[in-house]
Amino acid sequence: MELTQLRYFQVAAYYEHISRAAAELNISQPALSTMISRLERELGVSLFDHNGRSIVLNQNGKRFLKRVNHILMEVEDSKRELQDMADENDSSISLAVSSSQFLQGIHAFMYQHPNYKWNQRVAENKEIMVLLKRGQIDLAVTSPGIYGEEFESVLLLRDSFKLAVHKEHPLAQRKSVRLKDVTNERFIMLLKGLPFRAQTDRIFSDLGIASRSMIECDHLLRRELINANAGITIASQSASFRHLYNDNIRFLDIEDVHFTRDIVLVLPKGRYLSKASRQFTEFLKEKFDPKQEALSKET
Repeated sequence: MELTQLRYFQVAAYYEHISRAAAELNISQPALSTMISRLERELGVSLFDHNGRSIVLNQNGKRFLKRVNHILMEVEDSKRELQDMADENDSSISLAVSSSQFLQGIHAFMYQHPNYKWNQRVAENKEIMVLLKRGQIDLAVTSPGIYGEEFESVLLLRDSFKLAVHKEHPLAQRKSVRLKDVTNERFIMLLKGLPFRAQTDRIFSDLGIASRSMIECDHLLRRELINANAGITIASQSASFRHLYNDNIRFLDIEDVHFTRDIVLVLPKGRYLSKASRQFTEFLKEKFDPKQEALSKET
C-alpha cells in the first residue's frame, strides 16, 4: 500500500464520482478505477458501492477514510516538524472562513510578517469540514462553529446582534430599540444563502415578524449603503471593534433579541501547525477579544 494510493482514495471518497475525482488528480478515469479496485483487493473488502461512474462510500470506506485522513496528515505534519527543526520554517498559512469579514484587519499581522504566504478561501461549513479532514487547510474561522471529535474548536467570540444605523438617522439618538417597533424602517439585508443572513432570518422568525428588506446584497454593498445612511441593518456587536463600518455608524441594543452567535476557530485535532500558523492563531484570539479594543481606546 502506497501513499499515492491513499491520496487517490481520499479524493475519490470526497467526490464519490470517478470522473470528478480523476479530473482533480489529473489522471485518467480507468487508472483511478483500477487503483480503487487494487486497493479493495489488497484490503480484502469493498470501500465503495459502485454504480457506473458514481461511487458511494460504504461503511468500510467511511471507517478507512478516517484512518487515511490521519495517516496523510501525520506525513504532512512530520515534514513540517522536521522543517521547523532544521530552521526551514514553513512560512505558509492556509485557511478557510465562512465569511470574508472575519479577516477584516489582518493587514496588521501581514505587515508584521511580510514574507508569509497565504492561501485563503471562503466556503460553507460543510466544505470547510472536508478541507480540514483532508489536511488541505490548517485552520478555519466559522459561524456557526464546527465541532466534532476530529476538530479542536476554540470560541473566539460569543457575539450579540445590534442594530446598525448612521449617526444622522433618527434612531441614532436611542441606546436601544425593539425590533418589532422598527419593522417599517428601510432594512438592508445580506443575500439569502449567506450564513449571517440565515441567522438574521432566524431573528425575525423567532419574533414572528417578516423582514422588510429594501435591498438584498453582498457584504461590500451593504457596508457602503449603511455608511451612506441609505438604510439600517442588523449587524454583530463585533462589527464595531472589527471596524466593518466607518465611525459614523452607531450600534443599538435590540431589546427583544437575546440569542447570540459564536465565532469559532477550528483546527484539525492533533495536527502540527507551522510557526506561521501558530502565530496567526494567537493573532486571531487577540483580534476577537473586545478587551483589546477597550485597551486601545484608553491609551
